[in-house]
Amino acid sequence: MKVRQITSAVELDELTRGIEEAADRTRSALTSVGAQSDGIGLLWSLKFQALGHDPLDPSRHLNLVEQLNQSFTYLTTIRATRVLFDLHPEYAPFTLNMGTAPGSDIQSTFNGGLTAEVFAATSPKSNRKLDADIAKVGATSAQMKYVFFMCPGFEAGRQEKLERDDVRVWSVGVAL
Repeated sequence: MKVRQITSAVELDELTRGIEEAADRTRSALTSVGAQSDGIGLLWSLKFQALGHDPLDPSRHLNLVEQLNQSFTYLTTIRATRVLFDLHPEYAPFTLNMGTAPGSDIQSTFNGGLTAEVFAATSPKSNRKLDADIAKVGATSAQMKYVFFMCPGFEAGRQEKLERDDVRVWSVGVAL
């Protein structure tokens, strides 16, 4: 299920465990394929075989690239929701629209509303993702507006130098 209603950090812990389980299953598959393949055979398997696992349903096979993208976006979403629980518990529960679910990535309708977009990328400027997310969140009527990201080279915390249009920007740090 791509839409999740989150009422506590315990539910975020459960989501994290699923992502970790999917990653462990994929590591095992990669180890096996790598030991049985030459270089080009390994690359072929990485591109064309479903060696990955769905971070929200580790029993379901998935393309490795999709697992990479989804895993880090979901981890960013989980960390962002933890920040929101700390900063704004009065907005809980939070609705997480994960994957291709419509709407903002994180939403709340309480106390005038809260909306947030999240992304994981090599840089906040990659594909103008930060600009696009600030514009999307800025166009909403929510009282509280956020963009959260995971990018190498950014410590966890508010990134005021990247903010504009009454949208708060936060790094959730790196995954390791």
